[in-house]
Amino acid sequence: MNQKPDKLIPALYGGAIMALISSIPFLNLINCLCCAGVMLGGFFGVFFYKNNFTPDTPPFTSGDCLAVGALAGVFGAIIGTILSAIIMAVLGDVMREFILRWLERSNVNLPEDFWSQMEEFMSPGTRLLSIIIEFFTRIIIDPLFGLLGGLIAYNVYKPKIQMMPPPPPVPPQQPVM
Repeated sequence: MNQKPDKLIPALYGGAIMALISSIPFLNLINCLCCAGVMLGGFFGVFFYKNNFTPDTPPFTSGDCLAVGALAGVFGAIIGTILSAIIMAVLGDVMREFILRWLERSNVNLPEDFWSQMEEFMSPGTRLLSIIIEFFTRIIIDPLFGLLGGLIAYNVYKPKIQMMPPPPPVPPQQPVM
């Protein structure tokens, strides 16, 4: 029997999917549905891992899938933070500006203190701090939900147990005289 395939490359693919979904403005709203984008990255990591199996390798286990999902979460946190920083440097903080404009147009009465704190928080000096906070948040949340996505993928792709038909009954032996 061959050994199980490497988990690193499928987890990297799953982490890249996770990072793209979590970093692209407005696409990242998918994560408002119980971190669905992060779980999807863990799910796809297991999907790519499963595709590396051949009939002569031992079947993958739930532990393998949990490891791939968690590893995809680590890769997703690292790649996603870098990608978010690049997008923020190129486009600015699009989501935060969208939310602020929406709040300004709505009839919500917010204190003046709120607006001054938001303008201070959006200053260029605090962007590095927000990237650091984002990384530490992602390094905790992404592996946990990637692990959950890997577990869901295991239940979808686990090897099906084939039931063998029962053996035919043994005919009774006739006594020898």
